[in-house]
This record gives sequence, C-alpha cells and structure tokens, in this order.
Amino acid sequence: MNDEDQRRLLGEAAEWLATLHSGEVSDSERRRCEDWRQAHPDHERAFRRMETLWGRFDGLESGANGAATSTLKAVLGTGHRPRLRGVGGGGSALVAVLLLGGVALLAGGVPAPADWLADYHSPTGVQRRVALPDGSELILNTNTAVDLDYRDDERRVVLRHGELLARVAPDPARPFVVQSAAGTARALGTRYTVRAREQGMDVVVTESSVEVCGPPASPPARARCAATPEGHGIQVRDGRPGVARPVDTAVATAWVRHRLVADDRPLNEVLAELARYRGGLLRYDDKALAAIRVSGVFPLDNTDQALALLAAHAPIRVRHFSRFLTLISPR
Repeated sequence: MNDEDQRRLLGEAAEWLATLHSGEVSDSERRRCEDWRQAHPDHERAFRRMETLWGRFDGLESGANGAATSTLKAVLGTGHRPRLRGVGGGGSALVAVLLLGGVALLAGGVPAPADWLADYHSPTGVQRRVALPDGSELILNTNTAVDLDYRDDERRVVLRHGELLARVAPDPARPFVVQSAAGTARALGTRYTVRAREQGMDVVVTESSVEVCGPPASPPARARCAATPEGHGIQVRDGRPGVARPVDTAVATAWVRHRLVADDRPLNEVLAELARYRGGLLRYDDKALAAIRVSGVFPLDNTDQALALLAAHAPIRVRHFSRFLTLISPR
C-alpha cells in the first residue's frame, strides 16, 4: 500500500472517529463504521492507530473545529473533506492529535502520518528496540518504519524506510527475511543491518552470512542473489546486488551506540548523516563543502554537540536560527 492509500485510510478512520465521538451518531452510522472496519484488515489497522492517538489526548478542552478541519487537510491531503460536525470533547482530541502531529512533522519530531499504520516505527533522532515473537530482536535507527509478516514457513520484516539491525533467533524451518523496496536480505540465524535508500539498499553482515537479492522484477535475471559473508557489506542498486566487500563492522554499526565514525570522509557526507538524526532543517551548500574532509567520532544523540565539534576542527561556521533551522557555511 502506497503513501497515498495510507493517507486516505487514516483520513477515513479519523472521520469515523469524529463521527462516533460527535454525541449525535445514529445506529445507521455505527453500522456503516463497523462495515468499513471489517471490509479490509488495513481499515481496522488504520482505525486502531487513530483510536490510540485519540485516546492519548482525549479529555482536553473542546473547540476549534475549523482548526481541526484545516489541519486534517494539511496532514492527510488537500483532497480530504472530513465530517467534523458538532464534535464535542472527543473533537478536541482530534484537534490535539492533528495540531501536534502537524507541528512535529515540520520539526521532524514524530513519524509521518503514513507511518501510523506501520507495526513499529521510530521518530527522527530516536532508536527503538523491538522484541519479536520468535525471540529475535530489531533495533530501529532514526526515522524507521517496519511491518511484520510472520508465517509458518517464513519470518518477514518489511522495511518501509530507514535502517535496522536484526539479531535473528535461529529457526531453520522459518528463514528470516528483511524486505525493502530494493530487494531482500535472507538469513537463518545471524546479525546484520539493512538500510533502505532512495537508490537501493545497503546490507552489512556482522555474524554468519546473508543472502541478498534484488526485487522479484522482470526479467528474472534482475533478481539474482549474492551471498554476503560475515564482515562484509553489499549494496543493491538498479535491482541487482553488487559485489560483497570487506567492511569495518564496528564503524558500520556505530549508530547502534549513538555514534558516527568518520575516517577522512567528505564533510558534506558527514552532515548528511547528522541531518538524519536532527529535527528541523540542516542546510548547507553541498558542493562548497565537498572538498573538506574530516575525521572523528561524533555523537548522534546530541547533534548540536556534533556540529560544534565539526566547527572547532573544520573551516566552517554553524549558525542556529531556531531549533528548526541551522545553516552551515565555509569560513
């Protein structure tokens, strides 16, 4: 399901919740809501996500139906026409959810509305540990969303976006697969990271081995697979895995310890990594900073400190205009 469909379902779920909490819902509307929830599992999932958010803010003072309407349009899409008629105390919950969600989206503080349908997600700058039903564990890096698809013959984790580390509990009868839009990484029992990128997927294996494949696209040759042994990394680009190469796994997985390790790395690449963990906007001239190279260990759980360290050792100036905007320029 794409982002547009997810936004549509969240909008419909929000409308049904607003109707049910309006204080003037009819039996017919209750039946129609129940029919909508039972029409597809995604409908029920969207309803429960919005219901959870509603519950967190229920009981706040009522008011501002117009604000709820405009914010709902802004967050869920301009094509939505929510039915927020006569909403009382429950309506204030929707106002709070949407207003806080809209502001936090601009600041990078919470997952996007589409991620509310994900089974697990982590907001910008936050890591999350997830214990899986089979004894495996995921560590979700900043701004990551995943879904679980566990079956009798396979354990599948769908990486919507972001990066994760998987510690896999051995189960030969049920292979463990991390799937992204670019391909899959399959293991029986191991420890590895998967990062989804706009142009593909990166995999680093820290224990055992992983079979990395492109997407099941046509022609079938595009979906060929490559074995990736321990201590190696591999990239999937244009539907095909490349060559597995040795990597320093301690450096590649330093993010698990909230650290970014740079060894003679272009400054613009380091800034791009820091921006992933930072709420708000980090702006700089990519070409102007590309020639500057830096080395060091930088904290990912305190990006202000990381930027200060860079400014102290590189010819750059860091200017904070608010917690939402930081500009980097050459000195």
